[in-house]
Amino acid sequence: MGIFLRICVLFALLGSVPHQALAHASDSGIKLLLPTGYYITGGTLAVLATVLVAAFAPAAGWITALFRPVTLWSGRLPRIEILTSLAGAAILAVLIHQGFTGTPDPLENPLPLAVWTLWWVALPLLCAVVGNLWAMINPWSGIFTLTGNRGILTLPQQVGYMPATLLFLGFAWFELVSLSPEDPTGLAKAVSLYVIVTFIAGAIFGWRDWSERGECFSVFFRFIARLAPIRFTRDEGIVTLYAGFPGFGVLHGKSISISGALFILLALATVSFDGLSKTFPWLGLIGVNPLQFPGRSGVALPNTLGLVWAWAALAAAFFACILAGRWLGEESGVRMAGRLALTILPISLAYHASHYLTVLMVNGQYARAAGQRMLGLPETEVTTSFLNNIHAVEKIWQAQSGTIVLGHILAVLLAHASILAVTDSTGDATRRGAPLAMLMIAYTAFGLWLLAAPTGV
Repeated sequence: MGIFLRICVLFALLGSVPHQALAHASDSGIKLLLPTGYYITGGTLAVLATVLVAAFAPAAGWITALFRPVTLWSGRLPRIEILTSLAGAAILAVLIHQGFTGTPDPLENPLPLAVWTLWWVALPLLCAVVGNLWAMINPWSGIFTLTGNRGILTLPQQVGYMPATLLFLGFAWFELVSLSPEDPTGLAKAVSLYVIVTFIAGAIFGWRDWSERGECFSVFFRFIARLAPIRFTRDEGIVTLYAGFPGFGVLHGKSISISGALFILLALATVSFDGLSKTFPWLGLIGVNPLQFPGRSGVALPNTLGLVWAWAALAAAFFACILAGRWLGEESGVRMAGRLALTILPISLAYHASHYLTVLMVNGQYARAAGQRMLGLPETEVTTSFLNNIHAVEKIWQAQSGTIVLGHILAVLLAHASILAVTDSTGDATRRGAPLAMLMIAYTAFGLWLLAAPTGV
């Protein structure tokens, strides 16, 4: 690469990482302005090759065997979820207090850093590795367990996951569209409101039912945890530890309803629209000049509509693939729609990890410094020097693009294994899964383009 191009890239990177912008998790931080078309093409072809291998491999049973878990341990363990949940509630109370009374700087106040960096960016990645940590530390279950809450009404089965889906849509709007989601005081008010609403709903419907289908973050983290290579189950006091290939919980857990599929599609659409809403094509579509960006208030309405549009478009494409695969005409169609929606989870997690990687690398340092400050420890200096090094930035891009490609490859394998479980032949599975496979290939190219596309915000 010529020295002139290196200098241009350096200035582009410096201009794309203003300190205040990094305060919020929705800002991806950097764009690698290099010939990324090679990466996009290569990544898309890698997913296509996976589709072809899964379809035409002589022994299709290898895919099913790949996701077969093994039992590592079984026995009795004391229940510590009550203590960890109460600890989570205490920590949340301290963070909310800091939001109301601490510094208004979101890069120093621990509440925005804890919510947007540690909880929203890092915790899903941890859950995808070691299982559902949120079930251990959420601030509600311990209190409800101690009080023996059973609820006074029954959450109707007919509503499915729609309460959780609507709440998650509200959360997505707050993150992506509201005027100042990183403002400590405003965030403290929003978190407090959600805590109160969850306590009321849990008291009315019972925490078990509400956490299963109503509390959106319990639903989100439980779905993400199905990708973990390890899994715990508890049955009548007996805890069993399973291990297997990442994603085996998708195939060996229970299926979900259409409303659960809509929830998963919303989670993917949210992070995808987050990236899309900052690109020149989107800004041009809504009539915004990137050089005269009017601020979040100026794009609140089109971005609200865009968020809903992204969810509706993705859902329409997914169910069109289900229809094209001739599932809906059979008794198992609805059940397969839910199971195949679960196979999209690796795509959602992969784009989450890629989109927020630089946020975690930079704001994670600010979060560590805030924690050290609260504990009275010497603060570690925050550095962003790696963003000024073209070789470091290139490695970041390779990690981001590689994560997206691997996520789509895993999704393809899971989808093919899910279909093989209910069909008699590899050929039939290939024909029925072809539309969804094509959607995954297209989404690979789209996700890689989003990572590389210059932004105007």
